[in-house]
Amino acid sequence: MRTIYTIRTLIPAFALAIGLPVLLPTLAQVRPGPMPPPANAPPTVVISATPSPDPPPIPATEIVKRFSDNEDANFLAHGNYGFHRTIRVQEFDQTGKAVGELLISTDWVRSPDGRFYEKGEKHPESTLRHLDLDADHMDVLQSIPPLPFTTPQIAKYDFIYAGTQKLDELDTYIFQVEPKQVDRQHAYFYGVIWVDAQDFVIVKTLGRWKTELGDVSTVQFPFKIFDTYRENIEGKIWFPNYMRADEYIPTKTGPVNVRLTVRWENYKPRATAAPSPGSTN
Repeated sequence: MRTIYTIRTLIPAFALAIGLPVLLPTLAQVRPGPMPPPANAPPTVVISATPSPDPPPIPATEIVKRFSDNEDANFLAHGNYGFHRTIRVQEFDQTGKAVGELLISTDWVRSPDGRFYEKGEKHPESTLRHLDLDADHMDVLQSIPPLPFTTPQIAKYDFIYAGTQKLDELDTYIFQVEPKQVDRQHAYFYGVIWVDAQDFVIVKTLGRWKTELGDVSTVQFPFKIFDTYRENIEGKIWFPNYMRADEYIPTKTGPVNVRLTVRWENYKPRATAAPSPGSTN
């Protein structure tokens, strides 16, 4: 049985109050990434609030440098790919049965001038009973960069080595992550990342995105803690393929469980120029 990892305890600063053409690797083998969680709640694995792990086989600062170098490569490669994205928001009754849904499917393609644009349904039908949510409210997701830990960005964070864990088929290093400071214009990550011990790439993140004003959420988009998985596209190129967030919203009949899931599929390379890793998508 595989174990799905979630946060129960973080260091106090997190505390669940908790941005040129590319030569792609020629390595043919694609490695299996961590599996997304099942629909039911996964078991909890505790991460200590004051981690005191054994030293890693190489210095933690070297691990951070290696995965940030690979994040740069992922960022550049990502700009050369189109993909299909499905956003699903569901409401559940007290038995766990889905009783309302909003589904938005789009294709992200790059135009001849190098810019991404969406092709898809602009006004999807919604059967949600409590959330007044439509496609326009999904703009909040644009505050969450798909590949946030490039070399220019890691200087803005503190990384605390928290040990190792087996994540499905992968041996991983765990780091607790906290921004050194925040501002009003940009969202910063508070949480935990899992780094593959073989390729030194980030394969999973779990945490919140916050500005100086608080979580990147709204009344219409109440989600705060995002559990994101990546898949191996080619060589050491890993892109997000699944994200999930669960919340409870108050209603006249009591709290209602609402769930966001995002899937990125059908990554296809496009021969166009990509942005530099100092910018964000």
